[in-house]
Amino acid sequence: MFKRIFTGYLLVLLISFAVLALAFSFTVRQYLINDTVNSLYRVAETLSASAIQEESQGPGRMRGTFFNLANRIAYAEYILLEADGTIIESSDLSSYPPGAEMLNEKFRELALKDQSSESLVERNRVAVAFPVILGEGRREASLILYSELDMLTQLNRSLLAILGFAGGVGIITSLLAGIFATRYAVGPLQQLKERASELANRKFEGKLDINTGDELEELADTFNDMAGQLAEYDHTQKDFFQKTSHELKTPLMSIQGYAEALKDGVIPEEERGDSLEIIIKQSRRMKALVDEFIYLSKMESLKESYSFETIILDDAINEAVHAVKSMALEKEINIVTTIEATDLKIEGDPEKIHRLLLNILSNALHHARKKVAVTVKEETIQIEDDGPGFDPDQLEKAFNPFFYRTKNGGSGLGLAISRAIMEKHGGTITVKNKPSESGAQVTIKFTEPKPQG
Repeated sequence: MFKRIFTGYLLVLLISFAVLALAFSFTVRQYLINDTVNSLYRVAETLSASAIQEESQGPGRMRGTFFNLANRIAYAEYILLEADGTIIESSDLSSYPPGAEMLNEKFRELALKDQSSESLVERNRVAVAFPVILGEGRREASLILYSELDMLTQLNRSLLAILGFAGGVGIITSLLAGIFATRYAVGPLQQLKERASELANRKFEGKLDINTGDELEELADTFNDMAGQLAEYDHTQKDFFQKTSHELKTPLMSIQGYAEALKDGVIPEEERGDSLEIIIKQSRRMKALVDEFIYLSKMESLKESYSFETIILDDAINEAVHAVKSMALEKEINIVTTIEATDLKIEGDPEKIHRLLLNILSNALHHARKKVAVTVKEETIQIEDDGPGFDPDQLEKAFNPFFYRTKNGGSGLGLAISRAIMEKHGGTITVKNKPSESGAQVTIKFTEPKPQG
């Protein structure tokens, strides 16, 4: 990534410098040409007045005066041209001898135009023409001043050389600054990349320390939070599998022990029925636990389908209470149901709502001493028990799908499944300890359902 950023930066820098150099060269050349043309106009105007005064002094005197003035003011050559195209005087006698006809068509055309003043700009030469009146005879003629652009080209090259030197220094400085800035920007990204690789290899220890004061620092903080959550998830998952293995191992060992004892004839005939009953009971317990694992995994993978319909809430409560009645009688626990509003209707999946209520009621019966209270008010169900309540460190993890509780034989998956059901119904489920007395309180609140699946 550093190479791509730096290469892009260098390319933009070089293109910008090339465009700047071309624009500077063109601008300077145009400025020098325009300035030369203006200077030639001024000199031509001055010399046109001088020609009338100096003509009587002879051609040699005239030539010296013109040349000195033109050369001193604009480094220019001059040509005096009759209206018929005959050369009167020139500073370059070899190229434009007096008395000869002007053969340079561009000069001739420039001098004989009707305008009061004209200019000619060629690749290597600039020329202007200015009308003049010669001598007492008031003869009409044209004064042509021209200047070769060699000096302009040399000046332009000198300026370009200075610009090139300054640009080279600027490019080197910019490259050094660019290397520093790019490394400063890419460094944190490299750290993030390395940290992501560590997380992919389940190395959760350590933290990113990026202090850029921008989005990269926020991203690093997010990485740190993610690493902490992954570490906790990894720990609880391992703990879950360990405790799950232990929970499955207990009924399996019981089943295996009684089965081998029955096979070997160790158990007396009159006790075989009890032994078979224990095997059946432990098998059911193990099957229920496996069913919970499968159900939870389906919900985690979003493969569980929901079929929404209208449910009368107090009927669903009575059905769930009736389903756990035998457990309550066995444990000698009294279930008190208070329905403050009858015929309340919600939209939900009947089978999932029944499972939800069974999970919460079963948990309450597992931990209650003498009483479980069920209260229905508006679209809220509140289930309380008089047991020991949640341990403070367990309360915030109660809904963690990998949080495993073995107290009183519970699998610890009921609340995780219940929360997943409520999320699919668009409702909420919360747990807390009762403030004034011992026991846990679970609150189920139905809002607008969100049918899924």
